[in-house]
Amino acid sequence: MPQAPRNVPPELVEHIIDFNFSDRPSLFACSLVARAWVPATRLHLFTSLNLSTARRILAFADILPTSPYIARHAREVHVPAWLSKPAPRDALAQVFQQLCEVTVIRCAGQQLQPVWYEVLGRLSSVRSLKLRATWCDLDALNGLLRAVSGVTDLFVQTRMLSGVGEISAPAARVVPLPDLERMVVFNANGLPNDFQSIILRQDLPRLESIEAQFGSEEDILLFRKFLDRGGYKALKDLHMDFTYEYLSGPTDGTDATQLLGESVRRCNLRSLGLKCDNDDFARIWAASQESLTSTDSSDFPMCMYN
Repeated sequence: MPQAPRNVPPELVEHIIDFNFSDRPSLFACSLVARAWVPATRLHLFTSLNLSTARRILAFADILPTSPYIARHAREVHVPAWLSKPAPRDALAQVFQQLCEVTVIRCAGQQLQPVWYEVLGRLSSVRSLKLRATWCDLDALNGLLRAVSGVTDLFVQTRMLSGVGEISAPAARVVPLPDLERMVVFNANGLPNDFQSIILRQDLPRLESIEAQFGSEEDILLFRKFLDRGGYKALKDLHMDFTYEYLSGPTDGTDATQLLGESVRRCNLRSLGLKCDNDDFARIWAASQESLTSTDSSDFPMCMYN
């Protein structure tokens, strides 16, 4: 490999390489210019690993023993939600034994497999979990959360057509998430958001931001209980999405939405958003704006959208 070009300050070289952090062809080209340029290019080339298929997992497991530096640079890993064969599962388990600096895990697929704690182990470095699965049961989700129980940023998207059972049952719980700061959990079909309600059964003393989806009146009532139990103290950013059908009449969700507005007023928010398909839910917006009056700055984003 040739030597680095003379009279070019290394700080300038690193700055140019950093500027091209997302341009993989340019990074590959830079890595071939000189040996001195390799460390700076590796930092960006291997920061995100795509292990989303069994073939990629097996290939990476073969490469890693002779190129251990890849594991040191990895900060984000994409893994599949389901692995049907034991060989890639065993290979992935071996890989994660060396990924000690990973902070973000992205998991996607049709169904979440209930073996992830055994595969991933306990990943103390992970702070962000992004899960997109068409369907998963509570045990599977709990197994994944057990592996990353120190997570501060949680995103879960499903497309489930039915719930997970009785969400108030003692067994309907997930592992404690005491460090959670941001949470987005929703059902893309707009149906009852059982996973959100189950997670909110526990105290989340550091939760500052939540994009809450309400697919039923019960979702509203359980979220209100979380706020009244002390969740309002840390909450700074609240965005609410009402996805269930509003029914007019004496048995509608009027009481639930009004009570939620009263609970939201206790929060000291810096941003507040409301999304709904029916104007009747807009009463939440009017009732909730009072929660922003105690803020010192008027520069926070505040929006209502349909």
